[in-house]
Amino acid sequence: MPLSAPNISIAPGLARDYGLEQALMLAVATELVGAWQGRVTVQEQRLYARALCLSRQRQAQLLAQLAALGLLQVQPVSPGMVTIELNLNPISANPPTSDTHSLVAQVNYGHVPPAAPKSAASVPSMGGCGGWGRNDGDELTRLFAAKEAQQQHLCQMDLEWQPSANIVKILLQQHQISEAFALGIKDEFVVYYMDKGRRETPGGWDQKFLKWVKKEQVQQQTAQARAQRQTQQQSQTSNEEVRFAAKERRRRITASVLDIKNTDW
Repeated sequence: MPLSAPNISIAPGLARDYGLEQALMLAVATELVGAWQGRVTVQEQRLYARALCLSRQRQAQLLAQLAALGLLQVQPVSPGMVTIELNLNPISANPPTSDTHSLVAQVNYGHVPPAAPKSAASVPSMGGCGGWGRNDGDELTRLFAAKEAQQQHLCQMDLEWQPSANIVKILLQQHQISEAFALGIKDEFVVYYMDKGRRETPGGWDQKFLKWVKKEQVQQQTAQARAQRQTQQQSQTSNEEVRFAAKERRRRITASVLDIKNTDW
């Protein structure tokens, strides 16, 4: 059964320069923003629900391509909400024509015709780096490759883990925390994160250990200061009790002497 979707007016100029699917996503963004340029925060569902002829994954790929061209940016701001920032040149986006309506009709029924071949002159230049071309090295592919490479470096915490020499040096030189103190609480750090089952890069574990040691040092200093105050208070109380006892003893001696000299009886 063919897909159906609300009519979306696609500018032929955008379809010619960037491709029909890209122009469709630009049309959705323009509709939500309400202008060729501007920013709006909307529900994420509203962004992806308009172009029903395209899968969610394909729409995300197209948005990444358009972002690489500097035409728009889509950023999550809260669960279920995204901010769309659009930066189109109205001159290059021709008003809808009869060709547009034929494109819209095909989009409504889930058939997106292939984009017309683009000449080298029609590919926009991005600061000398070229447009989004097949020979440009797909930016989205590079992003996925970088993410995959990062995933390969992730590791779980284990009992043999040791902080790097650089982190130990930073703790000593920048935070005046000795190596003995840091390594003394390492086991507690290791056991805590082994239970969590988290995965981090080696550098990520070092940064977490740095924060852990700094927090433990603050807590230890706070506990020591509290114990010192309690000791001082107890010492002060004891001194006051000694002074009171001496004063009371002198008072009784004075009273006894005066009573001996009393001859009125």
